[in-house]
Amino acid sequence: MRLLKRLPSGGFELVSFSDDDPPPYAILSHTWTEGQEVTYNELVAGTGTEKTGYNKIRFCSERAAADGLEYFWVDTCCIDKSTSDELSTAINSMFRWYQRASKCYVCLSDVVVPDEVTDAGVFRLAWQEGFRRSRWFTRGWTLQELLAPAGVEFFCKHGKRLGSRVSLEQEIHKITKIPIAALRGQSLSEFSVEDRMSWAAGRTTTLKEDKVYCLLGIFGVFLSLIYGEGEAYANLRLKDEIQRRQEGHGTESLRDLSVFSSLPFARNEQFVGRTDELRSLEQHLLVSDTHRRMTIYGLGGCGKSALAIELAYRVLATHARLVFWVPAVSQDSFELAYREIGARLRVPGITDDNADVKKLVQVALSSESVDDWLMIVDNADDHEVLLGTANSDLKPARLSDYLPRSDRGAILFTTRSRKVANALTQSSVLGLSDMGKAEAKQLLMRRITKQALLDDETAVDKLLDILACLPLAIVQAAAFMNNNDVSVPDYISLFQNTGAETELFGERFEDPSRYDELDSTIAKTWHISFDQIRKQDQLGAKYLSFIACIDRVNIPQSLLPPGASLVQQTKALGTLTGYAFITERLQTGQESDGGRFFDMHRLVHMASVWWLDRHDERAAWVDAAVARLEEVVPYGGHENKEVWTTYLPHAIYVAGSYGIAGNAASTSLLDRVGRCQTTLGQYSAAETTHRQVLLVREKVLGPEHPDTLTSMNNAEKMHRETLRLRKKVLGDKHPDTLTSMYSLAYVLAKQLRYDDSRYLFDQVCAAYDTVLGEDHPTTRTCLKHYHQMLALQEQNQTFLCSGRPPSNVGMPASKRSIVSRALAKIGIRRSKLHVD
Repeated sequence: MRLLKRLPSGGFELVSFSDDDPPPYAILSHTWTEGQEVTYNELVAGTGTEKTGYNKIRFCSERAAADGLEYFWVDTCCIDKSTSDELSTAINSMFRWYQRASKCYVCLSDVVVPDEVTDAGVFRLAWQEGFRRSRWFTRGWTLQELLAPAGVEFFCKHGKRLGSRVSLEQEIHKITKIPIAALRGQSLSEFSVEDRMSWAAGRTTTLKEDKVYCLLGIFGVFLSLIYGEGEAYANLRLKDEIQRRQEGHGTESLRDLSVFSSLPFARNEQFVGRTDELRSLEQHLLVSDTHRRMTIYGLGGCGKSALAIELAYRVLATHARLVFWVPAVSQDSFELAYREIGARLRVPGITDDNADVKKLVQVALSSESVDDWLMIVDNADDHEVLLGTANSDLKPARLSDYLPRSDRGAILFTTRSRKVANALTQSSVLGLSDMGKAEAKQLLMRRITKQALLDDETAVDKLLDILACLPLAIVQAAAFMNNNDVSVPDYISLFQNTGAETELFGERFEDPSRYDELDSTIAKTWHISFDQIRKQDQLGAKYLSFIACIDRVNIPQSLLPPGASLVQQTKALGTLTGYAFITERLQTGQESDGGRFFDMHRLVHMASVWWLDRHDERAAWVDAAVARLEEVVPYGGHENKEVWTTYLPHAIYVAGSYGIAGNAASTSLLDRVGRCQTTLGQYSAAETTHRQVLLVREKVLGPEHPDTLTSMNNAEKMHRETLRLRKKVLGDKHPDTLTSMYSLAYVLAKQLRYDDSRYLFDQVCAAYDTVLGEDHPTTRTCLKHYHQMLALQEQNQTFLCSGRPPSNVGMPASKRSIVSRALAKIGIRRSKLHVD
């Protein structure tokens, strides 16, 4: 099989692949224009670029690249029609080649959309009549090109997308009279020969024999091509071959039965990416003459079921296998799926009142009487559903014991839990991570119905960062934007409002690819997993609750509350990493001796907080986090500094996120933080921290409480050191220097050291008057606090000079500084305090 590959120069080259294992590719469906199609020989020679058919090749190349596909196929130039053997092989393989294509693009060269129509999918009236009359629906070969591919997209002459086989199925059904079920992918073998013949009755081909040859794939037969035999004789040969195949299998045979209808979801035409994962699954599972099993695991919402659904449809389309879908959401869902499989396979005794349905289906699928099959056991999240022990001596103890084992079959599981994955298929596990940025952007573009909502590319990138490129979060956000006509920047603005993210992630939306009983929201998706962890691993649930209250990055294992044993702690961390709620940080050789560190997924961290709120446990776990941090964060000092510095960001996070600075009982944690910041030389940060502590203790405990006095001393030290450094680095008049001087003056006044405070207030108010002006708000506020200090001095009768300060100081027009005039009026001498 030859495929086209686009070159950096803009040209194309042909690359040959084994017909059994080609790479993912797109395929073009179109009608030919005599003398205008680029042939194989022209493409090899580099000619034919002036033909109109060259534009179709370029269009297919660009669409394939937009869909992340490196290769594509166009019949006019990928087949050397001058070689009869190659042409015969190609025609007999054509249906399969269209089946296997990742994308099929239909180019309707006689359908035109006006330039002013930007979204053709919305404004159908502009092209609907032309679509109905399109020549493409009258040609013989396009019948299989409509039905064989897993997904078909229609484009007008100038490349505007009109819709897909799914979105246009009613219109296509009216034009072609092909049943909706066939358009949706139901196995063609389920339709009678007469019905399938009728679909092609009004179609024409250039060569009369092709009117028969174009039906080979529709009936799943192969014929040698004899051009010149005429349509009648070719038709006789086709019917003879169909009859021979029908006679080869009795009606009660379990082979060649389609179980397409057992799939619970229609194919998702917005599915993008995961090319490597799909190939890995196919290479591992679809191996002849051996039984294979594999498990996909990953964070809830990362797209495990979507990947399994896409695999199921590809298997149906390209590997001629039966596909069974078994939801393992509960024991009831498992048993119901088995009953449907048994009925579909017409297993003897399946409808009996006392039938052991699970055992009958297991035996049937374990036998050689059923054709090649693939079973997908979806949502195997709860360990107890498949692997739990039942209270019965008469039946196998576990549902997993009813899973069939046959060399003709394979089983794929999906689960959120790595522990369940290892229990099911220890040696064959595929971890599914978040999407890459390019795939995530492609998914968002496909989900948004109005492309104008995506005009701001910077906002799109920002939104994907907010959503952590998680597929379910992207789909949920797109549904909200579509339903409410909200652009990406507007959605981001909503999201950034306090508390809005909870409401947005809890917004329910319709998702045809998810079970009705499972809520299609990010929050509910993970809350189910949280509840399962609470049942399965109590220490793991405690760790989850604890981490929800601290910073989500760089979490030391040593910070987590101690468990009963090191083994229990390791198992609890294994539970959380197994659900992909936390990931372990990779460390260098030098760092590896410092213990294990973890990060929590940002959206999971948010959902964990909502989960605690729902259970009214958030306040208790914040208190627990504060208590634990007080145990491990010292009052500064260099002992074990390399350890406690890893705890410090979490202490700061707790204080800043939950407002514990307003709680006097928790200010000791802030006090520890401030002293640690001092040890690290972070004087500016320490100054701010100690000011917080002082304000709370003064308000709650009173100015004379020992803890308040201690905070005053700490604050003074911080302000002095910060002031010294800022004067040295920034200069006396820099705003940051003046702020430190102002803060120190304020603290000294609180300590009743009025002479020292007065001296600093005099300096800073005068400097503000010079630098900012006497009417600047900062200058006025500084003077106000200065007067308040003077009033306190009078009340405590600690003046070093005579006279009573007035309650208000005027602002005469003199050019002397505000402070100098105020001091002159009240006769206060300056102290001799100096600040180095």
